[in-house]
Amino acid sequence: MGASDPRMQQQGEAALLDYVERAGKQAAGRKGLHLCMSKLRPANRAPQRLRIAASTLEPLVSGFDGALFRLRNDDFAVFFKDASAEAVNQALTNLTGLYVDDLAIRAAGENLSGFCQQFDLAKGFGAVQDFARGALEAVRSSEAANQGTLLDYAAETHQKTLDPKSLASIQSAIAQADLTSVIRRQAVCAMAPGMPPKPVFTEVFTSICALRDILTPDIDIHGSRWLFQELTSHLDRRVISYLGHKDDATLSKAFSINLNVASVISDEFVSLNQKLGGEARRTVMIELQLVDVLSDLDTFAFSRNFLQQQNYRFCLDGLTYQSLPMINCPRLGVDLIKVIWSAELHEEVNRKDSVVVDSLKSFDANRVILIRCDDELAFETGKALGTHLYQGHLIDRLLKAAQPLAAAS
Repeated sequence: MGASDPRMQQQGEAALLDYVERAGKQAAGRKGLHLCMSKLRPANRAPQRLRIAASTLEPLVSGFDGALFRLRNDDFAVFFKDASAEAVNQALTNLTGLYVDDLAIRAAGENLSGFCQQFDLAKGFGAVQDFARGALEAVRSSEAANQGTLLDYAAETHQKTLDPKSLASIQSAIAQADLTSVIRRQAVCAMAPGMPPKPVFTEVFTSICALRDILTPDIDIHGSRWLFQELTSHLDRRVISYLGHKDDATLSKAFSINLNVASVISDEFVSLNQKLGGEARRTVMIELQLVDVLSDLDTFAFSRNFLQQQNYRFCLDGLTYQSLPMINCPRLGVDLIKVIWSAELHEEVNRKDSVVVDSLKSFDANRVILIRCDDELAFETGKALGTHLYQGHLIDRLLKAAQPLAAAS
């Protein structure tokens, strides 16, 4: 087991008891925590979320000769040696920060009463040993009763998608495909009157059309929302792994990546997060689609808390002239928003008492990006909205035209 890797935390009550009995022989300065993760809502105990939660404890484990155990009921037992109160409190703050909306954390209050039990092996070894023995005994006594209670999610997952074999075949093809030919980049630029576009950051994304033409030319991958969700989730993980190789110049500059909400807490993203330093994360923006966010607000809230804790910026993508007035962007905790340009949007923002313009009064216009800009009318729309950030084919053409001038000067 690599104690510094939270994904490799020791499993099981037997391993916990063995650790406690060995640690008792050198108990000086060694303390521990029992974190009652089992009290959290079921959605917050999903495997991916627990892996994220474990990662917040990694500095305490690796920095202070520690160990982390995940128990059968999803509780955590964490041990460390000679850790300062500040280090312990910071670890607890990071973990509970992921679950600020959970009733168990709210009920626990600032002192985390009932959620966190503290151990001191030097002063109370017997209590720690009783805890470890009791946890193992509880598992053994209920083992038989718990058999056969696992749910079979596979059938449910594929009820509204293509045949499982076909879906697996497509995913297998994606797993083996060379993404180089389907990865695209498009700049988000600041525009000022009479000035060439100034790139602010670059969005990295997969061209679904190009991928379809290569892998599935005879299948309408947009025909089923669930199939498309499966494909894009699989693509997310491939793109994240691609970026994680660090052989791409993109990582050395400010960039954004458009992901599914669930992909933010995938193993691949956690791995990329570990490779990126704290400063590098500040230059990365994660874009999440409005439709995806609204379809699972619970997962979104958890993912957003994780992104903010790790110093990423977050952009809500896919807003339209119709949806913008209905979304409270400040309440969602977004750093930027992307609004799709259209002739209808242009017409709406130029009306007196525009509901779209009114809806942005509580949000900084400098953090609004007008996207899919294919017409010069987009600049007039942006002016009415008060933004100066644009993205689209029109911006690409202006940026390309400005490059020879910049080279000549």
